[in-house]
Amino acid sequence: MNPLRYRAILIVALTLTGYCSRAQDVWSLQRCIEYARSHNIQIKQQILQKNLAELQLRQSRLSQFPTFNAGADYGYNFGRSIDPTSNQFVGSQLSFGGLNENANITLFSWFQKRNTIAADKYSSKAAEEIMENMRNNISLNVANAYLQILLTEEQQEVSGQQIALTRHQLDNTTKQVEAGALPESNEADLQAQLARDSATYITNKNNVTFAILQMKALLNLDFNTAFIPEKPDLAKIPVLDIAMLTPEEIYQSAAERQPQILSDSLQILAAEKQVAATKATLYPSLSVGAGLGTNYSSNYRRPIGETNITVPPTPIGTVDVNGANYTVNSLPQQYTSPKYEQPKLNTQASDNLRENVGLSLNIPLFNGLQTRAQIERSKINLENQKLTHEQDLLTLKQDIYQAYANAKASLENYVASQKTLKSSQTAFYYAEQRYNVGLINSLDYLTSQNNLFQAQNDLIAKHYDYIFKMKILEFYKNLNITL
Repeated sequence: MNPLRYRAILIVALTLTGYCSRAQDVWSLQRCIEYARSHNIQIKQQILQKNLAELQLRQSRLSQFPTFNAGADYGYNFGRSIDPTSNQFVGSQLSFGGLNENANITLFSWFQKRNTIAADKYSSKAAEEIMENMRNNISLNVANAYLQILLTEEQQEVSGQQIALTRHQLDNTTKQVEAGALPESNEADLQAQLARDSATYITNKNNVTFAILQMKALLNLDFNTAFIPEKPDLAKIPVLDIAMLTPEEIYQSAAERQPQILSDSLQILAAEKQVAATKATLYPSLSVGAGLGTNYSSNYRRPIGETNITVPPTPIGTVDVNGANYTVNSLPQQYTSPKYEQPKLNTQASDNLRENVGLSLNIPLFNGLQTRAQIERSKINLENQKLTHEQDLLTLKQDIYQAYANAKASLENYVASQKTLKSSQTAFYYAEQRYNVGLINSLDYLTSQNNLFQAQNDLIAKHYDYIFKMKILEFYKNLNITL
């Protein structure tokens, strides 16, 4: 194969490979937001809080069901002790064991459990809204960081153009100095300007790196992962017409949809139910319980019948009758003796089985006014939740009115920066023409050039600031951020 052709194919292949790898790393704003909503550490922590609220709700619901417990014990007694099967004192070593089961269910407690369940249900829903509010806040932060990356990249690009323009003018000035048309001080001024432009470029390049690091921290993305932001056309980014909006209209829409406000409303409902649940503890409660148990003892003996025992006649003495000795025998005797056996474990469990069932009525009479104090605390918590709701509404209105004023001011600044750039471009055009023919010195030329690039940077910054301020209003209005 022709070496030149082979080299060309290799260059094209490497270029396409690099392009494909870069294309896979392009991040759009929507992709950043979706990734952050799943990987951001603060969101993960809030998910855990939501799971805890759901666990509390599940536990409250399960408290309606009967409780059932079982237990067992086994051990040895030494010395004088009580036999658990006969309740008699014994003086020998014995081994013992037992099994027991108990069940209990609350029949009526003045709806305490139902109100508690309702309170936990509202709290669980409030935790979901808080999590959604956290996601929205992270989305706003991601959008701000994303626009900051685009801004710093454009500023870096403008500073690169400034370097190119200064270097071009320096080359022309050097030729004119060598020809004797311009003094050497002009060349020195442009060399100093080129150094300043290079320092500005390095600063802007570092700002890009720092902005990307901030984005990766928000996304919880590994810092070694490549991040290339998608660059939308600023002119095509949809922006609401601020002339068609009023802050009150935006506030009314936000008050009905903002997760923080919805969470406050749910927390108020939860606090009301908690007050009702606490009040229910003042009244009697009725429950029913049942139990089952048995015992085992190594000393336990059970009678299994009787044994007949016959005692034969035995001599008990002699009697002298008319000089003759006679032997006297006892009468034959018969009696019965009980027979015992040590039952096996299953037999003892059956013989010693005990059962119980009963009703329990609990009437609270006096407990140091603890219940009354709990009721007062729950009422105070309810009032505090209402005040929190009012404060959040006030803060929301204040934020929206402030955001609206900032957006209007940002639009005015953006329009003014457009005019400034147009005037700076005209001024630089004439300054460049005059400098090239020696009508102005290098200081005047560089002043005009710096004013031009300052106007360009200001326009870029004001444009991005205006877009972000309008996106904040868009978020308050419909909870959506798009580029």
